Amino acid sequence: MKLRVRQPKHIKKDSLSIRQQARWFSLMGDLLRVGFSLKQALTFSTTLMPESTKIFEEIDMSMASGGSFSKSTRLFIGQDIYYQLLLAERHGDLGQSITQIGQFLTISVKQKTKLKGLLQYPAILLSLLGILLAVLKIFIFPELSTWQNEQETQYNLFAFWPWMLLGILIGVIGISGSIIYRWLKSSAVNRATLLCQLPLIGKIYREYYAYYLITNFALLLQNGMGVREICELFASFDKKSLLNQLGSQLDQVLMNGKPPIKIIHDYPYLPQELIVFMNKGETVEELGKQLTIFSSLIFSRLIKKIEQLLVLVQPILFGIIAVVIVMMYLSIMLPIYQSMKGIY
Repeated sequence: MKLRVRQPKHIKKDSLSIRQQARWFSLMGDLLRVGFSLKQALTFSTTLMPESTKIFEEIDMSMASGGSFSKSTRLFIGQDIYYQLLLAERHGDLGQSITQIGQFLTISVKQKTKLKGLLQYPAILLSLLGILLAVLKIFIFPELSTWQNEQETQYNLFAFWPWMLLGILIGVIGISGSIIYRWLKSSAVNRATLLCQLPLIGKIYREYYAYYLITNFALLLQNGMGVREICELFASFDKKSLLNQLGSQLDQVLMNGKPPIKIIHDYPYLPQELIVFMNKGETVEELGKQLTIFSSLIFSRLIKKIEQLLVLVQPILFGIIAVVIVMMYLSIMLPIYQSMKGIY
């Protein structure tokens, strides 16, 4: 029998920011671990996070009316987190899942804060360079152009410098527009694939989706659910969700009489190591335990890749700044040099 998830009919007005979610899930995980009930932990949350009292009261009212924790929080959290809570609530350890979500979000917030710190100084330099370029454009380059024309010099780098910047800007806008258009028209499965193909950050998305999917699959397998049952469960989810669409693809593969491992080759965010696990011939419960351990390793790889990317951020930006400075220097000096050659 398929499990049906009722969709909320009212529009989401308030939500918890990622930082608030990280703090709240970490707090809830700690409280549940020391023996608090869900209701007690929720009530205590209003004391430590008074700015979110209204949201916590709405969650509490929903749970008092018979709603589950995952359903009651759905309007205030991301879709991925909601389904992770839903699966843990029905088939696993909700407290452990809440703790894991809190840990992941806390690390994400720390990485974003670190990224903002790394971007701050280069952003200031780029802003100053932009102001300097505007001053050169308005006051300096017209004088150089007049001087160069008087000397009848043919070479003028500045003649194409603004057009080069305009071309780069148009190119960036065009590529961004194309990506956004493809994004809006794509399914959740194709969106995940698109993110995994992005330069630099694609590897991070591959690890994230691998961690998210394998964690959920491992949870269900540990509870004795077969692949068919998992597909039926995912079919009850929102049709726009990644789990629903991936489950439909997997179900189609099984209906065609093909092994489940075929789907691993079709999507870049499903690690090839899954083939080894699935070919071992273990029971579904044992396979679930092994995948749980594997998901922890993927989580460690994800954090490591994020750290590696953060190390590259400033060198890349400083390289761009250096190129801009060199181009500005050449724009000023080459016309002067050419004019002086004409004099001597």
